Amino acid sequence: MKGFIFLFLLISESCLAQSKAGLTGTHDTSFTIRHEYLKVKKNYEHAKIVDEIHSSSVVEKKNISYCTIGRRKLLVDAFFPSADSRQKRTAVMIIFGGGWRSGNRAMHYPLAERLAALGYVCFTPDYRLSTEALYPAAVNDLKAAVKWIHLNANLFHVDTSKIAVLGFSAGGELAAFLSTTIGDRRFNADNCNANVSDNINALVDIDGTLSFVHPESGEGDDSKRMSAATLWFGYSKKENSQLWKDASPLSYINPNTPPTLFLNSSLERMHAGREDYIKILDQFHIYTQVKTFPNSPHSFCLFEPWFDSTVHYVDGFLKTVFKKKNFSSTKTVAQDGSGDYNTVQAALNAIPLNNQEPFLIFIKNGGYKEKLVLDSTKNFVTLLGEDQFNTILTYDDHTGKISPKGDTINTYSSQSFLEAANDFTARGITFQNDAGFSAGQAVAIQITGDKARFFNCRFVGNQDVLFPSKASTRQYFDHCYIEGTTDFIFGPSIAWFEGCHIHSKKNSHVTAASTPRENEFGYVFNDCVLTGDSSLHSVSLGRPWRPYANVVYMHCYIGQHIKPEGWSNWNNTENYLTARYAEYKNYGPSSDVLTRVKWTKQLSDDEVKRYVITNVLKDWNPNE
Repeated sequence: MKGFIFLFLLISESCLAQSKAGLTGTHDTSFTIRHEYLKVKKNYEHAKIVDEIHSSSVVEKKNISYCTIGRRKLLVDAFFPSADSRQKRTAVMIIFGGGWRSGNRAMHYPLAERLAALGYVCFTPDYRLSTEALYPAAVNDLKAAVKWIHLNANLFHVDTSKIAVLGFSAGGELAAFLSTTIGDRRFNADNCNANVSDNINALVDIDGTLSFVHPESGEGDDSKRMSAATLWFGYSKKENSQLWKDASPLSYINPNTPPTLFLNSSLERMHAGREDYIKILDQFHIYTQVKTFPNSPHSFCLFEPWFDSTVHYVDGFLKTVFKKKNFSSTKTVAQDGSGDYNTVQAALNAIPLNNQEPFLIFIKNGGYKEKLVLDSTKNFVTLLGEDQFNTILTYDDHTGKISPKGDTINTYSSQSFLEAANDFTARGITFQNDAGFSAGQAVAIQITGDKARFFNCRFVGNQDVLFPSKASTRQYFDHCYIEGTTDFIFGPSIAWFEGCHIHSKKNSHVTAASTPRENEFGYVFNDCVLTGDSSLHSVSLGRPWRPYANVVYMHCYIGQHIKPEGWSNWNNTENYLTARYAEYKNYGPSSDVLTRVKWTKQLSDDEVKRYVITNVLKDWNPNE
């Protein structure tokens, strides 16, 4: 009897007529960059719309037809490097979101341009939304787009073994669906390029649900108005739960599912099913990364200050997946014994002396309390953290403490990590000093090597946290988080800070540069965000540790914790008389140029032209 009732319910469910109420034939324009920006701005006052760059280094070809269905032409745009190269490149197909009903491919033009400038070939395809066709039409269309890329690989110099799909929100769900149904002919219906491969080699899911029926899912609530998924399927979740399950990427994971990067906001319902998805990928030994943006809106990837981090997370992931074989050696550090080494220093010790080949050390999540040294003979090393918030390299030395050898520790020996090698790279790692708020100078990382790069890293401590300590050496910090109390970015090196978050924890000073007189540039902060604890009101942008200190802030958000005069002298010395402190078009509560101390300046439009990365860093491009 129970079996009969179940069969009756199943038949009844499947016989319900599919609703076509959403097929209006009129494009839904409710989800646009401008409309979303006005919503985001209410809670994130430093949010900014990302402009298209239209760089001469990127070629744009728009409105290319990749498939025609009836009278409907499906279009795709292509963005690729203008440099003439016969080298096959990684392709990234970017799928826009908007609840399967709204949005458009132009929303991700800035992302496509930025990735193309980094050497990728990017495609932004159109697809039929739920105003003109129900599920699985969008899947059919995007399958055709992937096949079109394979078909035109030679034209765009695409390496067909390196095709990634990236999607945001509904686009993230669609990207995951394409990636879990590779070779599934059920989704070739009324499609173009039917006999061409739809193989995908990497997936980037930006806040896209993995399951419509998972307990974490927010899809299917029709109590106030018909949900986006209901409009797409033509059935509510109650009317046809099997269809909702069958439309979920979680239902199709298999050994051919590609390596996956999850980029997520702080809204947990936007990544429903992610942990179960990862568990299955783990069973198949498929590589995954998860990057979560704390306190961020669902649409974080469309706006600064999150956009650039999105770009570099994607770039770092794809380089890891597709370029791993370019490292002469790859070692893994894991505290649980699952890697090649249990400690980071053991892995650093394994690097050959006078190393000249790229060497990758992957560090799994954990708090590694070690006083680390990468010596000057071990160049070309990359440290890759599993997650920037949970891969933590830390120690607790500080000035005045007695070392195990009986020496009194000073600023130059207090560091948790001494990085002395050239051509060093770190991605997704926290560098920390745990000495405490009142311990005095306590360096998290001291850098004496040249051409050190840090992407999406965190530098955490109190006084004297980040110490680029050798004159004329060059460092690059891209979308890093740096927090501290006093002089927590200090030293004589040349350093460029791109899109970093600088957070003060005391009414004191952000920088203490000691730039040599002969160096034209010192510290340059571009498109950074400066914030402070809520009680702060008298933080300075910097004070000159030595004469001729050089610090410039450009296009930065200056929070209310920065005092109106902006800068400080060094304990009433005359260092400020030669200090080269400047600003250019900063914004925010404490950015008023009229209140600044008279011995600093505002750069003119002509003067700021000198401040480009390769000029400041003396012909070194850290993004190559």
